[in-house]
Amino acid sequence: MNGRRVVITGLGVVAPNGIGKEEFWENLIGGKSAVDYITAFDPTPFPCKVAAEVKNFKPTDFVSSRSAKMMGRFSQFAVAAAKLAVADSDIGLNGGLAEETSVCFGNSVNGAGDIYEYTHLDFLSKGFQAIPSWTTDEYTPHAAASHVAIEFGIKGQVMTLSSACSTGVDVVQWGYDKIFSGQSKVVIAGSSEAPIFPYAFAGLCSRGVLTKWDGHPAQASRPYDLKRDGFVLGEGGGCVVLEDLEHALDRGAHIYAEVLGSASANESGHMRKVDLNGTALCQAIDLAIHKAGLSREDIDYINAHGNAMPDYDVAETTAFKQVFGDRIYHIPVSSIKSMIGQSLAASPMFQVVSSSLAIHESIIPPTINYEYPDPHCDLDYVPNESRSSRIRNILINAHGMGGTHSVLILGRPEFSSKVTAQWI
Repeated sequence: MNGRRVVITGLGVVAPNGIGKEEFWENLIGGKSAVDYITAFDPTPFPCKVAAEVKNFKPTDFVSSRSAKMMGRFSQFAVAAAKLAVADSDIGLNGGLAEETSVCFGNSVNGAGDIYEYTHLDFLSKGFQAIPSWTTDEYTPHAAASHVAIEFGIKGQVMTLSSACSTGVDVVQWGYDKIFSGQSKVVIAGSSEAPIFPYAFAGLCSRGVLTKWDGHPAQASRPYDLKRDGFVLGEGGGCVVLEDLEHALDRGAHIYAEVLGSASANESGHMRKVDLNGTALCQAIDLAIHKAGLSREDIDYINAHGNAMPDYDVAETTAFKQVFGDRIYHIPVSSIKSMIGQSLAASPMFQVVSSSLAIHESIIPPTINYEYPDPHCDLDYVPNESRSSRIRNILINAHGMGGTHSVLILGRPEFSSKVTAQWI
């Protein structure tokens, strides 16, 4: 069926390696790691002592001090990223456009740290009188999306998605569908996460998924490297402004990329283990390429999940080989998690922002700490240094617990006329 074309016109990011797209991108292409020893709490009792924290973040740079006090950290990240993205898009969301704009934000841990953990401790020691009256507002994952909508006066649909570490891709899928079908002209889509608190961290340590690296912290996140032993936990928030192409062209908006297609598939096998054959990821990739109206030969770069889990990196690599055959050895693949860790729901949105900038700047960010090649991970992972490359189409993949695989394809914005898209 015919539908509207969807483009990205604004980027906002609050990441461990930088606040704002400029600092984020400069540090990515410079191969600079944001991983360090944890400062949010004493990590001495834990087997993992490193994380990728967002440092120097001041919520009052984005909201009033009163509003900041009534938000969990995950909501603060969401609002900050959204404000940066909307400012970057230079779009006015007042008047009638507020009714044609929707919001979709996601997270997976929501307020489990600063809200659940700390207020519960206060409750145990001092009783319910010690709990701030706004606490229950931040219990729900929907708090972040609600705050974003309130800040901008959005009158359209406000939605929250939570699909673990696939969330940042899935919110873009949702926004694409909303605009493609003509239900919205603009969608503010993003995800945020603030899991670096003792109890949440302890749970991941207990699960055995975090790295136990005891060398220099900056070397701890090692996707595809033979010495990888788990991921580094991160935090932050990212956001994109999605827009109907005709609306973007009419107002003279700067366009970073076009959203060409997306798809998801699920393994339905295990909550933590991944299918080493990569079958579901293969299905999602093929369907996303088909929906984008492209062929496998049209993919120029893969911005990969690459979380440094020993099994997942192999499964992901296997899937890429199955889909692209021998050509995969000529497609650059990189993981920005090598520099900013795994920020759960926020990570895929960081991938979307970095992919938009990769298309815009014709530079591929590297996979750092790739020192000891794993024979099972033998692709071109853009090791350690960024690479100049004119990119037409990028494939982004993300994986969530329970076996969910989400894939998104972005393309270089080349528009000769105001034409409608064709869903294939």
